[in-house]
Amino acid sequence: MPTEPTEQVGTRLMFENDRVRVWDLSLAPGESLEKHIHRLDYVYIVESGGLIRFADPDNPSDYRDVQFRDGEVVFVPVGPGGKVDNRLTNIGTKHHRNYVIELKPWSPAR
Repeated sequence: MPTEPTEQVGTRLMFENDRVRVWDLSLAPGESLEKHIHRLDYVYIVESGGLIRFADPDNPSDYRDVQFRDGEVVFVPVGPGGKVDNRLTNIGTKHHRNYVIELKPWSPAR
């Protein structure tokens, strides 16, 4: 049976209101964040870039390594079905930290 993704897109929820949700994603060398699903468009801001391996927990030979850069800012649109990220593992030698800012749908009734 395949590993189901969690709803936790960071290591710690820092803030949430009716417009945004802000996550800290902090991984020391060797630490991981489990397979997860993004359901909202988001922006991530890299404070301290690291070398991160995205690996399928059901098939560890299926992976890609991504080098994140300090100060990198990226907008990621998420479709209606969500976007699954496989397990993230810091395979580098320095601490990796970024912030994930999920953008909730705006409603004029708010």
